[in-house]
Amino acid sequence: MLLERMSWEDFNALDQRRHRAGRSAHKLSRAQLLVGILFHYTVSWAGSFGEHLALLLKVTMAESSLSQRRQAVPFAVFENMLGRLLRPLKEVPEAASYLGLRLVGIDGVEWSLVNTEQINRTCPKASNHRGRAAFAKLRCAALVEVLMHNPLAARLGLENESEWKLAHQVLESVPEKCLLLADRLYGCGAFIVEAMKVLQARQGHFLIRIKQGLRVVRQIRRLQDGSQLVEIKALDQQNHHRIAQTMVVREIQATVQRRGMKPVKVRLWTSLLDAQEAPAAELVRLYMSRWEQELYFRELKRELDVNDLLASQTLETAAQEVASMIIGSALIAGKRASLRPGEELSHRISFIKTWETLEPLWMTLLLGADVLTDKQKQQLAERFYSFAGRRMMAKKRSRSCPRVVRRCMQSWPCKRDQKSHQGPLRVHILTTAA
Repeated sequence: MLLERMSWEDFNALDQRRHRAGRSAHKLSRAQLLVGILFHYTVSWAGSFGEHLALLLKVTMAESSLSQRRQAVPFAVFENMLGRLLRPLKEVPEAASYLGLRLVGIDGVEWSLVNTEQINRTCPKASNHRGRAAFAKLRCAALVEVLMHNPLAARLGLENESEWKLAHQVLESVPEKCLLLADRLYGCGAFIVEAMKVLQARQGHFLIRIKQGLRVVRQIRRLQDGSQLVEIKALDQQNHHRIAQTMVVREIQATVQRRGMKPVKVRLWTSLLDAQEAPAAELVRLYMSRWEQELYFRELKRELDVNDLLASQTLETAAQEVASMIIGSALIAGKRASLRPGEELSHRISFIKTWETLEPLWMTLLLGADVLTDKQKQQLAERFYSFAGRRMMAKKRSRSCPRVVRRCMQSWPCKRDQKSHQGPLRVHILTTAA
């Protein structure tokens, strides 16, 4: 699966080491080391990196030597691999697109780092009025095809960069003809103006939720579906009292409600200005699919990893661990998208069930490498893929459980009666006078 995206020659080209005179080269090449790391953090099998490497490549080395080799690999190599191995899916199912635009989300996620001397010396811990956090954090910003759970780009904060700064770096990888979905962190003029520069060059658009109290420069015109055209501003980063640029967007204000629950107000800005082509109610419902990116992050933490506490002992190897899981998830998403050839792709083929089917296939092919012929391996793989393609999920329920505090942090009581409602989502567009 890796070699379908990047050849052995490309992996070997990443090796720029120069051995000192008189020192013998390692028996494990840089390409083998990199493939071994990606394999180790994609499977959930019990065992150390050395054990998995011996199973994959039949190369046996001491764990201490492997640890030194890993620490000697600069993270720039993994950044290079992220850029080469992450790519959009060739075909996008109807449910994962809107008006011919593939749905792409941008968001951030954090992993906890273990309390080793190296990490505590280089990574500051967050703190608040309750004290310092238990673990330092490694931040990551990612672009993801939301319904297909396919990562397109990722940036990791090895220098304690904020999610905001990492997200601006990820914008460079926005694909052609996409609809960018984002939450309220990105709902401001500064980010939207920056994103629009990239999106316009690639025939894309955005749909971003913003805070209720954010002001606009002026209201231009109210449209027939209740939305309105407004002018927004981006402030100068050097002088926040100066407006650097303005642009016209379409604003949608609505309430979203399910049976038995209080209505929630949402406010969206979008570059889709035609109310007839993209009605406001459709865009509000479409924005709800952004939650799929949170589900993708959950899969990285709970399925491809034990939890959000990384096992690596240094910041650099922790970043390798996260990058490997992201690349592994991209391989799984690509294989998942090809499980129904000749038919319309469906995001209802489970990401997790596909991964659970691939793991025994990998083990079978590894153990039978010198027993099975190439034809038998191909037939076996096709049977596994056919089985995975039949493992369809039922239609997903709408997210209906209230987001509330479940444990006592202050004087308020714990929530005990967790109610869930599966009724249809009601959207009401709020109209305001222009």
